[in-house]
Amino acid sequence: MAMTAKKAGNMQKSIDQKTQLHERLWHKPTEAKRLVTFGFPSTIPAFDMREIFNNPAKSLDYQMRRLAKVLETEDDSIPMIRVEVGTGLPASAFGAELEFRTDNMPAVKTHPIATEHDLEKLLKIDLSNKGFFGQAYKLIDYFKKNKPDWVRLCQCDMQGPWNTAQLLMGDKIFYDSYDNIKLVCTLLDAVTDFMIRTIPDMKAKIGEEWNYFYLQGTKIPGASRLVNCSTDMISDDFYYQCLLERDSRFFEAMGGGMMHICGNNSHCIKHFNTITKLRGLEINFNYLDVFTVSKMLREDIVLICTGPVEYPLLTPLGENTLGRFCKGEFPGKKNILFHFDDPADLEKCKKLGAAVRQSNR
Repeated sequence: MAMTAKKAGNMQKSIDQKTQLHERLWHKPTEAKRLVTFGFPSTIPAFDMREIFNNPAKSLDYQMRRLAKVLETEDDSIPMIRVEVGTGLPASAFGAELEFRTDNMPAVKTHPIATEHDLEKLLKIDLSNKGFFGQAYKLIDYFKKNKPDWVRLCQCDMQGPWNTAQLLMGDKIFYDSYDNIKLVCTLLDAVTDFMIRTIPDMKAKIGEEWNYFYLQGTKIPGASRLVNCSTDMISDDFYYQCLLERDSRFFEAMGGGMMHICGNNSHCIKHFNTITKLRGLEINFNYLDVFTVSKMLREDIVLICTGPVEYPLLTPLGENTLGRFCKGEFPGKKNILFHFDDPADLEKCKKLGAAVRQSNR
C-alpha cells in the first residue's frame, strides 16, 4: 500500500482529525459525536488461514488486505491492524494445545487443567513466553518493520480471566464452580495475574504507550481490554462473587480499559457499572438491544455497538436494529461507537455510515 509523499501527508492529516473525534468520544461524553467504523471478514477466499501464524509476510498481507477494504468505506476509523492468533493465545501459555484450521482462526484443542496439581505445576514456572507467545512476538516484530508508518499496531487478543479459565478447564469448570470453587478461583487469580504481567510486555513489543490502546478503529483510554463473552453462561450472582473483584483488579492495574461481551450478558451490566476504571463496553447488537443497554450503562462509559450485518450471523434482533438505524432512530446516548462487521458491499457501508452521521445533527 505504497503512497506518494502528498498522499501520505493527506492520510496523516485525516488520521489526526479522526483522532481528535475519538478523543472527544472517550473524554467528553456530553460533547461527543457518534462515530462509525467497519471491520471486514476474518477469512479471505482461497486463503489458507494456517499461513497467518506461520508466514509473517502472508500474515501482514492478510491484515493489509482487510485494512484496504476498510479504507474504501471512508469511515471514522484510525487505520490499524494486529497479529491475529485467535482466542487461545493466553491459554497456550498454560499448556493448551491449539488447532490450526484452513478456514478460521486457531482454536483451543485441549483443556490441560483438571486438578489443583495441574495448576500448581504451572504456577511454579514463568509462563510469560510459553505457548505461542514466542511466535506471536516474531510476527509482531515483522509487522513493525514492514507495515506503513501511518498504520497503528494493536495488541493480540488477550481474552479475559473467565474466558481463558473456561478454555483451560473445558466444561468441567461449570461443575467445579459448585464442587471445587477453590480450584476455579485459584485459576481465575492465576489468569488475571498473568494478564497483568504480560500485557505491559505486549504493549512494549508493539510500541504502544501505556495510557491508551487501539482497537476497532478507535483510541481507547487505559492499557488494554478484557473479553467476557462467556459471562452469558453464568448468573449475575456468580459474576459478583467470583469475577467482579478480578475484573476490577485488572482494570485498576491497566489504568482503565474496555470490556467486550458478545452474548446476552445484560444481567451483568449492573456489576460492570461498578468497575471504576471501565471506560468502554462493547456489545453485539445481534444479541442485546442497544437501545436498552444505552439506558442501563453508566453515562461516562462509551458504548461500542458491534456485530455482523449480514446473514447467517445477522439475527432478527440485529436486522430490526439496523432497520431502525437506517430510519434515523438512535439511542439518546451520544458517546457511542458503531462498529459494523462483514458488510457485503460498499453501498451498505455508506448507507449505515450516513445514518450514524445524520444522527449527530
